[in-house]
Amino acid sequence: MTFLPSPSLLALLALLPLLTIVCGIQSPFLGPESAPKRTLITSEIDSFVNSQLLIWNSSGLSVAVLRQDTSSPGTWNIEFGSYGIAQVDGSPVTPDTLFAIASNSKLFLALSVGLLIKNESLATARGEKLRWDTKIESVLSEWELMDLGMQHEVTIQDMLSHRTGLPRHDYSAFAREGGVSEMISTLRYLRPSAALRETYQYNNLMYETLSYLPQALLNQTFESYVAEHLFGPLGMASSTYSVAQAEERGALAHGFQWDMQDYLVGSNGTRKATVPYFQRPGEEKIWAGAGGLLTSAQDLSMWVAMLLNKGRHPTTNETVVPEDVVDHVALGVSVSRGKAAYPELSPVVYGGGQHRMSYRGHELIEHGGDNPGFKTQVTRFPNDNLGVIVLSNDENGEHIMETVKWQIVDHVLGLEPIDWAQRYADELTKSIRDNQAVTPRPSPAVLPSVSFSAMEGTFRHGAYGVIQPCLVDSKSPSNGACSDMLSTPVVQRILSSPSKDDTTVPTFIVPFKRWFSTHLRFAHFAGNTFNVSVIWTNAEVREAEGYPEGGDVVIGLDDRYEVEWVGGDGDEGDGWAFKGDFWGKGREARALESTGKDTAEVWFGRV
Repeated sequence: MTFLPSPSLLALLALLPLLTIVCGIQSPFLGPESAPKRTLITSEIDSFVNSQLLIWNSSGLSVAVLRQDTSSPGTWNIEFGSYGIAQVDGSPVTPDTLFAIASNSKLFLALSVGLLIKNESLATARGEKLRWDTKIESVLSEWELMDLGMQHEVTIQDMLSHRTGLPRHDYSAFAREGGVSEMISTLRYLRPSAALRETYQYNNLMYETLSYLPQALLNQTFESYVAEHLFGPLGMASSTYSVAQAEERGALAHGFQWDMQDYLVGSNGTRKATVPYFQRPGEEKIWAGAGGLLTSAQDLSMWVAMLLNKGRHPTTNETVVPEDVVDHVALGVSVSRGKAAYPELSPVVYGGGQHRMSYRGHELIEHGGDNPGFKTQVTRFPNDNLGVIVLSNDENGEHIMETVKWQIVDHVLGLEPIDWAQRYADELTKSIRDNQAVTPRPSPAVLPSVSFSAMEGTFRHGAYGVIQPCLVDSKSPSNGACSDMLSTPVVQRILSSPSKDDTTVPTFIVPFKRWFSTHLRFAHFAGNTFNVSVIWTNAEVREAEGYPEGGDVVIGLDDRYEVEWVGGDGDEGDGWAFKGDFWGKGREARALESTGKDTAEVWFGRV
């Protein structure tokens, strides 16, 4: 695995004190006196997890495994495994460490919608019941889409099951003065990539739109609604959507990312803690329903136990979520993967915030999560009364997380072990090689139809906002604002990356503060076409909040999209046409080909 950071023996030995295992039964259902010997997370699994962290030079992992004793109602065996470091100072992971669970937040949203549907008082007040097939246009006045047919027909179920016809358009998301309501009002500017219900296309914006339902129907924020109806009844006291609250408690893990990583040129980067958390207080409100929950393995053990117990509290057996709601959101509606990824797996269907498939004849329901610095997986086997929760605070932790999950599942279900570690290593190797197989820039490159300086200016998209590309030309900066921005240390770092070893390539830097980005880099390829990197860095936040210099991270150098300059020299119709799956379409959705404004996934026109 030479493509990964390969620490020397001395470095491995130095890491050992940080990989202290903090594990054992810490179940809310069993006192320490009655805690039996660990059977779900064995010492062999502990050793395996630690070895994976060392091999992959990863930071930390929090694991919870739970199984209900069906012969004794209300009795659960819950075990925790805590490995590696939670924070840059070496603080160890514990079952109470808070992780950003990212898209595992979606099930909380889906069940909150189910609770609204079951709310009889709300039905009386509205004069009609809210239903899974209720058209969202009849509920939210802000709702408009570019395609009027889709606008009139999209239902709540369509939104939960990612079949509206809209691709992800993640880069259109950012904190707005009008909050989620304003975000919904901009959906009409987003181009669809498929017809309604034609195919599965993962879309965070639809979940964020649905998070506005409690506000629109009950005048209650989504966050407080979930706290009242889910966190409270389950005793999930550590769970929160508030970054400020999580940071005040001091239990929020640091997400680790790989600074200046660029696999296209063989640069593995350096592991660094993303400090502070990538969202700042207030910014999290735009993404709460889709991926904003901060919680722990301890709290999630209660959550998964409730789901396995068909919506009832795991010990009191009182209903928290009606059983038919739990069943409905787990029911496959869209096909998210039509072909099994491995022989032991099945094709995958998607319900509401959950994937459903089988593993070696055992049905499972799960969802993953991916936020800057964090990877998570929450899995349950409903017919085997088994739940497995794996939380990583490493941007590259997905392969470790999945490997550990399957290792535990094979052990608990008594299956012959599979070498998933090698499988995922091979998969990553292939992915890196595929990404490196790029078409080199022609030499000499054909120049664009206008001068590079004519491509500067202000350009707008109705949902994505404004971009102002700045040509990197130290001899004649286009204006003072560009000159100041281009001279900042973080932009100089971006420009000095291994990807830019050819300093003769005409390049633009674009400030682009969105949910998962802070800058765009346009590097000229040929003619009017540029390669685009979507870059995220916390340098400006660290400076603003008084953190020491040198701790910032730069990621996204090897993200690759395309942008085409369209138009003349300063004409009103000039603009930038983003392509190359910038919009994030589903596997089966149609790609736009050819050139020009009409084939842009996202069009920024000159202001």
